Amino acid sequence: MLGIPRDQLDRKERTGLALLTAMLLCGLGIAAWLSPDPSGHGTHRQLGLPPCSSVLALGIKCPACGMTTSWALMIEGRIAEALVANVGGSLLFLVAFVSIPWLLWILWSGKRRLKDQWGMFALGGSAGSMLIAFATWAWSLLIQWRT
Repeated sequence: MLGIPRDQLDRKERTGLALLTAMLLCGLGIAAWLSPDPSGHGTHRQLGLPPCSSVLALGIKCPACGMTTSWALMIEGRIAEALVANVGGSLLFLVAFVSIPWLLWILWSGKRRLKDQWGMFALGGSAGSMLIAFATWAWSLLIQWRT
């Protein structure tokens, strides 16, 4: 039988995973380049992005407020401050951070099974991070509304 064994990644899959790994490395590199905003959110402004529309229009932070700041803090090892900035963003950083060596291992070994395992981790970790970001945002709104 000619071709690639079923348990091995093909060239297209390897290329996609290599690009994803490069994108994650770029994200961590950008986080390392940024200076965390002392307010706990607004670090994204250093990238030329506008202020949060939710803060401008409604005067309340959105679920993503503080995510960029949390990444900039996490890359510096300032975990407690990162969690205060955005718990979901901090967890998403961990998903990205753990994914890089895992993806490199997948690329080196070429094992489809490892890719599938990483895919479940990445999907669950990303979805969980976003759910936590939304839940902490909703909780902060509830507390703010009650006071």
